[in-house]
Amino acid sequence: MPQSSSPDAFPSFPADIPVADLHHISLAKLRADDEAESKTLFEACQGAGFFLLDLRQDPKGQELLDEVDKLLDVGERLFDLPLEEKMKSVMGGTRGIFGFKGVGLSKVDTDGTPDRCEFYGVSKDDIMGIKPQLVAPSIVYENRKLFKTFSEKGHAVCLLVLDHLNKHLRLPHGLLASQHRLMCASGDQVRILKFEPQPSQDRRTSLVPHTDFGSVTLLFNILGGLQILPPGKENVEAHWEYVKPEKGHAIINIGDTITKWTNGLLRSAMHRVTYAPGDQGDLTRWSLAYFSHAEDTSLMKRLEGSDVIPALANGVVEEDITVVEWTDAGGAKYKQESLKAAPQLGEKEAAVEVGS
Repeated sequence: MPQSSSPDAFPSFPADIPVADLHHISLAKLRADDEAESKTLFEACQGAGFFLLDLRQDPKGQELLDEVDKLLDVGERLFDLPLEEKMKSVMGGTRGIFGFKGVGLSKVDTDGTPDRCEFYGVSKDDIMGIKPQLVAPSIVYENRKLFKTFSEKGHAVCLLVLDHLNKHLRLPHGLLASQHRLMCASGDQVRILKFEPQPSQDRRTSLVPHTDFGSVTLLFNILGGLQILPPGKENVEAHWEYVKPEKGHAIINIGDTITKWTNGLLRSAMHRVTYAPGDQGDLTRWSLAYFSHAEDTSLMKRLEGSDVIPALANGVVEEDITVVEWTDAGGAKYKQESLKAAPQLGEKEAAVEVGS
């Protein structure tokens, strides 16, 4: 049985494990336009690029938590299917970033060490009827309504985050939201991830260090394993810090699109998944993510209309490349030239949005 959004029935996160010092931000206060909470959100996106969002005390937040539990149950049945059934929906080709990825199909380092996770991504455009329906296992078809309502709620939370960023960036009112309309084509997806327990004598990185392509990621997990690289730290083993999941909270991070649009002011942080610490490492680890992307036709260049976003360096001229073109062809180059956070990874590994 996958973990629910409450950790009470599972081993505690070890108290002696150092963890990242992340801001805790209230969804209810953000909805109420609390100025101090809004300022903290902006500071978190400038610094760690991650924060914990408390969904309690907010009716829509509680509904989201309830749907997390239901989707994790769907995930368990999905991944129990025979491999040949899941491979009918394998990601890549005309499916792009949507569908099934099996264990070991990505590498975690330049030595070719295979990853230790599998995941399945359901396209927002598919589930909302914006684009043609993709082939999927019957368990996905049977739960399209659940994927739809979760997508709507997850998208709304991401829009709220973007609205607060918009305010502090002093952009024209509603500019960021106007590039993330629910019923316009984009790379948004719901992704369910499964990490089997690792052998006690061979515990290591399960999922490649990466940054997210998109704008805002909404992540749910109960067991530890997610790690982030703090600002200004070199990518060496000793610098990685665990993110401790908290009851009733989602983990939020911003992606490369926002970093590009703000010319580096807001931070898309490098992160990875390793083994869960302590007794948690003996259990299967489940995650559920909603990846929010800008619309396919949005341009990947510094936004105009803000006196807060740093100006481009003298002589720099940005090309007109859309989000979908950048994701397909330009993302790897941008990550290597602009982020420089994972120099030991090849372009392919560093450029793939894989979730946590």
